[in-house]
Formats: sequence, structure tokens, C-alpha cells
Amino acid sequence: MRNPKVETVRGVNDVLPPTYRLQKQIENQLSSCFQSFGYRPIDVPVIEYTELFLRKSGEELISRMYDFTYHNRRLCLRPELTASVARAYIQTTLQGEPLPVRLYYSGPVFRYEKPQRGRYRQFTQMGVEAIGAAGSMADAEMIALACQSLDKLGLKDYRVVLGNISLLNQFLRTMPLERRLGNFLLSQMEELRKVRRAALEAAIEEICPPDNLVETSRLQHLLQGLSEEEAKATILELLENTNVNLVGNRQKMDIANSLMGKIQRAEQKPLWLKALDFMEQLAQLQGKPQEVLPSARQLLASYHMDSGGLGELEEILAILPSYNIDSTRIRLDFGLSRGLQYYTGTIFEIHHETLGQERQLCGGGRYDDLVKTLGGNNDIPASGFSFGIERIRLAMESEGILPVVEESTVDALIVPLSAAEHCYSIEVGEKLRSKGLRVVLEVRGKNLSTSLKYAAKQTIPFVIVVGEAERLANVVVVKNMATRQQQQLPLEEAVMVMRRENDE
Repeated sequence: MRNPKVETVRGVNDVLPPTYRLQKQIENQLSSCFQSFGYRPIDVPVIEYTELFLRKSGEELISRMYDFTYHNRRLCLRPELTASVARAYIQTTLQGEPLPVRLYYSGPVFRYEKPQRGRYRQFTQMGVEAIGAAGSMADAEMIALACQSLDKLGLKDYRVVLGNISLLNQFLRTMPLERRLGNFLLSQMEELRKVRRAALEAAIEEICPPDNLVETSRLQHLLQGLSEEEAKATILELLENTNVNLVGNRQKMDIANSLMGKIQRAEQKPLWLKALDFMEQLAQLQGKPQEVLPSARQLLASYHMDSGGLGELEEILAILPSYNIDSTRIRLDFGLSRGLQYYTGTIFEIHHETLGQERQLCGGGRYDDLVKTLGGNNDIPASGFSFGIERIRLAMESEGILPVVEESTVDALIVPLSAAEHCYSIEVGEKLRSKGLRVVLEVRGKNLSTSLKYAAKQTIPFVIVVGEAERLANVVVVKNMATRQQQQLPLEEAVMVMRRENDE
């Protein structure tokens, strides 16, 4: 009975030679563009401590991590590379280099996604990080590099979406929201367009469940104007003076803490309702920069907010034409949040209409406090972006511009006509490889006819035949598979013939 097949894990793919060569060509072109801007390659581990991503990545990403415990260590397969590069910067000699430190990377990442075309559980990210550069010039360079990289690949049907997460961060910082609730609101910015507000409010109620509103409002009125410590002391004094018997072994301090929690939860609701109002209005601001920016200024003014984030965007928009970036590609979207909690300022995405479906090819932005959060000595500004290589390949396929891949990765097949020629055929192969040619040796003992059919199927351009006469004369027979012509030549001349034919 035949053993059952062991298949690939759902959501991951084998990358076969033709696709592998395509993706490597794409990566090589992107590497060339990154290097032209002064970025250097770096590689980081596939396995990291889970803590690296728990500190600042956000609930959306954390919930999709491949997270496991091994020998009492909590580890994960990296879900993205920015945090890993920041960790490498802190941990290695990179931290002693002059700023900015410009790095680029490429490698697999792992997320538990719902598999579909263009969305996999293992995929390849390629991107850049500039650590130690702040300001609009640095942000504009980052956006321009992403666009020029796609231009170099020949892609045309893409658009750039710019936003600035500092507007929402600034608003939430003005409100004494619980940390968990504030992080949740940050992560839900883009969800406001996908779900009804009532559903989002219900989710928030689970984080801050309501209490008896009458009882809580009375407590609020009684303790109005007091600090938390003063309020607790007042509650304890009331409990000392009351004749109510305490239930079981419950302590007065526990009751005081419970009552304070009720007050704080009651105080949170009007705050997060106001935050949702602001977020809804902010999320509606999207479109052409010249149309959206005035509306954004009006919204911030109505909430008495500083408009510094808008000024940053205006500076970036003024710089980008110097990089020959087509301004008609650019849209603003103040509902953009990117789902990662380490972003602090300008953020951007690049979208493409791929095979009838809009897909994100690139995403990135500014993250000025990630290095410090991960244990760095100082606050160091930084920004970066990453491409999804599989999605870029699909986009190029959609536009019909996939690069032409060599039909064969082999220049010649060497066929010994008998066992007596095995050693000579090996020597011929070694000499040809030393000349830079790619050759394979017929090692299965197949005859010449079968070997020629194999070469034709594999699109190998030349077959080198080695028989007794060739071995004794120290020559080879070179057969051109395209013209079907063959000639007996010394090895040096055979090399020249094959190279000349390949060049033509």
C-alpha cells in the first residue's frame, strides 16, 4: 500500500525554478535601486523573541503571529522586519556608526492570514530602513525611493496614498484614556470604514464595561475635583463611618478600588465617544491633496489642535516633484493608520489594480520612538518601507511586463559515449566551468539519442559529445541544438564557438 503524501502547509507555496528566477530578477533590480540611494544590505534571523513584537507592533499583527514556547522561551517566526532591523541596530556595532544608518533587507515573513491569491502565510518582504534621519526631506526621499523602485521595474498603474498618524496620536494624547483603550482606538482607525460604528462601540464596551450609571454618577458628583488619592481616602473615610456590614472577608481597600474603577470607567465613555467622533471625521478626509488639506485644517481648528502634521505633508508634497514623482499619482488619506502601533508621523502605502483587484504593494512611514522602546540609549528618528515581492510579481504580470527569464540556465550538456570516456568528460566539464560556462554531465548512462531529446526539452543550446576518438585526440564534438550542425574542435575553440553563439 502506498504511503500518503505529505503536503505543504496551507497558505505557503513552493517557489519553482521559473518563478524563483523571476522573483530574483525583481529583487536584484530593487537592490540596485536601493544601493543607488546609499542603502547597504542586512540580514536578520527568521526566529525572534516574541517580546520584540509585543512591545510596539499592535494587536492586529500580534494576533496573526506564529508564536510558540520552546524550552521556556517564548519565540515567534518574524511577522515583519522593521522591528528586527531596529533590534539589530541596538544590539550590534551599527549603533556606533554615524547617522543616518541606511539599510535594506529581503526575506520571508510569516503571518496567519486567510490564504488567497496575493495573500499568503509565508511571503517575501523587501524594504529599507533609515535610522537617524528626521524631517520632511528624509520622508520625501523614502517615498521617492519606493516610487522610483517601481518605476525601474516598469510598473505604471500604481498610486501613492499619504497620511499622518500624528494627527490621531495628538488627539488621543489630549484625553486621559486608559492605555489599552487608546491603543485599541489607534488600531481601529481603518476599521471605521469597514464596520458600523455601533459594532465598534460594542467592542469598546467589552474593554470598558459599563456599571450602574446612577450609582456611579452619584460617586462622581461626590468626589468631583479630588485627585485619585484624595478620592480613595474620602471613600475609606465614608466606609469607616458607615454602619453597613462588609460581606465576608472583603476588605475596605478592595471596595475603595472597585468604586474608583467604576468612576474611571464612567469617565472613559464620553472620552472615547468623542474620540470616535473625531476619528470618523478624520477618516472621511481623502482625495487630492489640494482638496483635502483645507478641510483637514478646518477639522483640526474645530478641535483646537495644532496642524504641524499637515505642514509636514505639505513640505513633502513640495519636495516630491524634484524626484520626478508624478503628482497625479498622489492621494491623501487621513483614515490611513497602517495597523502598526510604532508609527509616529507620516505614513504611506502604494496600491495597484492587479488582475481586477486593488492590492497594496508597499507600506511604510516614520517611527521615531521604536528604537527607544526596544531598548536603545536615545530617542532616534527613523523611517522605512517594505514591498511584498509576490504582489509586485502579480502586478507586473497584470501589466504584461514580467521580465524575460532565460529559457535555460545551462550552456551545454556533455555526453560520454561509453564508460571509457567518463573521466575525460569530467575533465572537459571542469575546464568549461573554469571558463565561466554552465555545464551538466550525462550521469545516467543514457545513449546519445536520448540525451539529445533531453537537451531539446530542457532548451540546452549545445551538446558536447565525447567518444573514444575525441578522447584520444583531446578534442570534443560540439552540436548546436538550434541549427543541428556539429563540428569537432579543440576545447578552447569550442568555448569560443559557444560564447559567440550565446552573444548572438
